[in-house]
Amino acid sequence: MEIGIIALIVFVSLFAIWLIFYFIPVGLWFSALVSGVRISLLQLILMRWRKVPPSTIVSSMIESTKAGLSLDPNELEAHYLAGGNVT
Repeated sequence: MEIGIIALIVFVSLFAIWLIFYFIPVGLWFSALVSGVRISLLQLILMRWRKVPPSTIVSSMIESTKAGLSLDPNELEAHYLAGGNVT
């Protein structure tokens, strides 16, 4: 009986960790940080809730930063939501 409870706790813990990393894309935030793009984790979370793929916005921001352009993530997100081609 104790093994079942331990297995349940392990399963719930792994599911909670997966859920946290799904809603908080830490890897994407870190790659943006290393590339010189300033974007907060909160912005990435809110993008996911608004059904905007954060990877599209962050990769476009990284490309524009490397090209010497300065883009606002809110404007890119609005452009995506309006049906525009962000990439």
